[in-house]
Amino acid sequence: MYAQNTLNGSHKGELSFGARSVGSLFTATENAFGLGAGGQIRFRIDEKFNTEWFGDWMTTDINGYGQRFDAHIGESMMIYPGKNIGQKHTFTPFIVGGFCGDFTRVQTNLIFDSLQNDYIKQSRDRWSFATQLGCGTHYNFTERFDISFTLQYDIHFGRDINGHVETNSNGEKYLQIEQKQGNALEGHTFFTISLNYVLGTFRKS
Repeated sequence: MYAQNTLNGSHKGELSFGARSVGSLFTATENAFGLGAGGQIRFRIDEKFNTEWFGDWMTTDINGYGQRFDAHIGESMMIYPGKNIGQKHTFTPFIVGGFCGDFTRVQTNLIFDSLQNDYIKQSRDRWSFATQLGCGTHYNFTERFDISFTLQYDIHFGRDINGHVETNSNGEKYLQIEQKQGNALEGHTFFTISLNYVLGTFRKS
């Protein structure tokens, strides 16, 4: 079935699986840069439209004073504006947008609490909803195997959570976690690099 679609120049109905590396710059958390990994499944609705269902886990070191952990699970839609789509040894640019659910935890390393006169560790977490928009491209090694590059901007809707480096009464620097009541917007840049392989096709041309 896949060979017939390829001969007809169609990629409709393709089901693919991929693994990806992810990275993000969190300006609300000391401009910390996070890295992680994940995977995705794509289903090609039409020649010009593709869907991507993904999950990611990312860790961020906050200047050596704490860590941020982020988990994403969601869906994106890819739109291909060009004419040559999926041909081997070519780039296929796309516009991408979608939504995801997000879990975030920010935690400190051990810090000295002058009130308790002891070293403690603090953490805060939240669930939020996010929407993202950006662009990217596939490079098609073959008609079934590609590497994809994506750059997006994510906007999270939920309780605001961030961390700032402060100095205590002993002159020691530490991470102060702030989590405000009520909902707020938090944005960050987000990029992915992924390898993807078409498992088969489930729709006739």
